[in-house]
Amino acid sequence: MGEVYRARDAKLDRDVAIKVLPQHLTADADALARFEREAKAVAALSHPNILAIFDFGTHEGQTYAVTELLEGETLRGRLDAGAIPQHQAVNWAQQIARGLAAAHSKGVIHRDLKPENVFVTRDGHVKILDFGLAKRAEQVTEQTNAPTGSGHTAPGTVMGTVGYMSPEQVRGLPVDHRSDIFSFGAVLYELLSGRKAFKKDTASDTIASIMRDEPPELSGSGRPIPVALDHIVRHCLEKDRENRFGTASDVAFALSEASGATSAVTSGSQVVAAAPPPRRKSGVWIAAAVVAIAALAVLLLLRRPHAGGAAAGGAKRVAVLPFENLGASEDDYFADGIADQVRGKLTSVPGIVVIARGSSTPYKKTTKTSQEIAKELSASYLLTATVRWEKGGGKNRVQVNPELVEILSEGPPASKWQQSFDASLTDVFQVQSDIATKVAQALGTTLGAGEQRQLAEKPTQNLAAYDAYLKGEQVSGAMTNTDPPTLRKSLGLYEQAVALDPGFAEGWARVSVASSLLYRNGVPTPELADRSLKAAEKSLSLAPNRPEPYHALGNYQRLVKQDYAAAREQYAKGLRLAPNDINNLGSAVGAEQSSGMWDAALEHARAAERLDPRSLGAARRVGLALIRLRRYAEARQALDRALTISPSNLLAILSKTMAFLGEGNLAGARAFLETSTRSVEPTALVAFVANYQDLGWVLTEEQQQLLLRLTPDAFDGDRTAWAICLTQGYALKGDAANVRVHAEEARKANEEQLRDAPNDAQRRAFLGLSLAYLGRKDEAIREGLRAVEMQPISSDAVNGPYLQHQLARIYMLTGEPEKAIDRIEGFLKVPYYVSPGWLKIDPNFDPLRNNPRFQKLVAGAK
Repeated sequence: MGEVYRARDAKLDRDVAIKVLPQHLTADADALARFEREAKAVAALSHPNILAIFDFGTHEGQTYAVTELLEGETLRGRLDAGAIPQHQAVNWAQQIARGLAAAHSKGVIHRDLKPENVFVTRDGHVKILDFGLAKRAEQVTEQTNAPTGSGHTAPGTVMGTVGYMSPEQVRGLPVDHRSDIFSFGAVLYELLSGRKAFKKDTASDTIASIMRDEPPELSGSGRPIPVALDHIVRHCLEKDRENRFGTASDVAFALSEASGATSAVTSGSQVVAAAPPPRRKSGVWIAAAVVAIAALAVLLLLRRPHAGGAAAGGAKRVAVLPFENLGASEDDYFADGIADQVRGKLTSVPGIVVIARGSSTPYKKTTKTSQEIAKELSASYLLTATVRWEKGGGKNRVQVNPELVEILSEGPPASKWQQSFDASLTDVFQVQSDIATKVAQALGTTLGAGEQRQLAEKPTQNLAAYDAYLKGEQVSGAMTNTDPPTLRKSLGLYEQAVALDPGFAEGWARVSVASSLLYRNGVPTPELADRSLKAAEKSLSLAPNRPEPYHALGNYQRLVKQDYAAAREQYAKGLRLAPNDINNLGSAVGAEQSSGMWDAALEHARAAERLDPRSLGAARRVGLALIRLRRYAEARQALDRALTISPSNLLAILSKTMAFLGEGNLAGARAFLETSTRSVEPTALVAFVANYQDLGWVLTEEQQQLLLRLTPDAFDGDRTAWAICLTQGYALKGDAANVRVHAEEARKANEEQLRDAPNDAQRRAFLGLSLAYLGRKDEAIREGLRAVEMQPISSDAVNGPYLQHQLARIYMLTGEPEKAIDRIEGFLKVPYYVSPGWLKIDPNFDPLRNNPRFQKLVAGAK
């Protein structure tokens, strides 16, 4: 739509390019507006990979834009000239991705990315051109795909270039930055293969292909394409935008990692290194079917086994018990690591249901008989072993003596397989693979080539890295201990493991998971968020056929980004690879709850408990789901199971306390908390109860006095948590002076933390609460409203009601009772832990006691 001239800027003495709108288009209001919009869009972007604009205006009826002058040719010209070396293609792709990331960060979507709109200078520098179709990003309602704001193009209008448009673009739906990521995938496909991803004979056939088909295999181009690059292309070209890379920055990082990795490649029909491509879908409807089938498969596999211990569908339930260490006690972690690796390998074998680690490890050094253990775990087979690690005297060997026994309905256990292994330490991974293979064969499983390859995989070639990883697993309890101090210690060990071996996929997954949990449970920082994402992407680039990277990515989306649809998709991918992987299954429960899928969440929580029947986390997960559904008596039963396993677990203690409160039983809650101090350090209990769910008011008088003596150290150094808890504690005492002192501390600490995490809705609600205690009404309400707008119930069914609860408290503190009751009525209508019985006993609602509307709500208490 423009004519471009080479010109000389006499004032600044430089060559420039002038883009002029042709005379016949000057009278076209739409064309003129689009030309002006391009100039303004590009002018707002200052990035080395985006064409710079110097000036824009109209002179004597001629509309023009002055830009930098580029010497070279478009990417289309370079592609037409012949094959581009792979390293060069990846370098150019990284530059394009960085340019897109800069545009997207300013809210600008290109909408017409293609080789013709990418310029390569003579020195190999890449510039994105022609933002003529660019528009400002607009929010899209997930359920309807309807725009929530005004854009430059009406819904139903198709704009772009056929062959590079995203599925939502060709359908005329509103688009966001992920549409550019799809277009980028099409460009990258062409850069790597020399062929267009969706080229057909006619435009209509091309559009149909974009909507329906996967592009031809990259290996069919005859060029050696690394698996990591193939995965990046496929991830960009997902039909459902929710399944693509979240940002162009993510794409750039993935390309950077892929360019430095020694990835397996395919060359023609010859496989150079075995690594299957990621599973693909033929279309959106198939994606939905695959997810549904995967969920059904999980439920079928995990149904309570019939008598005899065989799972539904003929799957055999096996418990890999902790391997007994015959050496020095400090080597226990090494024996545990071998058992974990064998357990993990067997999890991916079809026809075998492996009892999860959390239920198996409590039997370490147990005196129970095999029959007792099998009955408690509903298992029909037990795998045990002894391990001796011989060190010193020139020796560094491992001796492993495993035995698989079948538990019969009558008589003693029958040995199914037993074998001794004596190998040098460097062969320990082969020993683990051999044990898993022999067990699978002894159970009558026919192993295909894929299963054999997975069982033979080695987590790392570096024994020092493996040692650091195992020590991290020991500290974190394989990610079951998630308090910030423990997470930081284990994260340091996982970081050490990947520093020793950058190709350690499981190590990178653990770095990501630990970072996500620390972001969520501690003080959120941009560094933790960035580390979580980059480590997950690194793990995925190294092991796309393993479930661990998808669990890491799912946790990043759930705990850091709070994008629950994206999290569910990642967990589903992991479960397709390993249907009874407890990590993906258990984490999917949290994503489903946040998505408002309560029935599915409870069913999956119970399925996970059947797979992990002696696990604290599994029982606790069921209890928390039932509390949200206000099924308090059932919740207490589940939490009693959790507390039987771990009487000192703070979250289980807090959850059972909440079950009492939901029934309006404050005396029962306090009596239970008092008995809990027998198994828990009092300071830790008081800080935890006061901080999580704001339950300082439930503490006994003695415990409340202890709370007011605590320092920030009791809250892991989080001054916001410390200050807001003490603010509430002093408010209960009616100590106005101390309320103001600590509310001011909370305000300052919150504002400091929000500088690093401005989109943290919960911390914004706490800022509003501290301002309310300070009497700064308008500011408090504004922050409370911002929090609920950032995370409404419709987008987060777990945190959304909690934020509404906090806004109600802000309204009560600032003298707006009717608005407070409006919010209370809202969260009482959805799954949430607060009930009419809770309202009756919670002193935070005392300002409403004489309000008829509130009295009517409380009257609903049973």
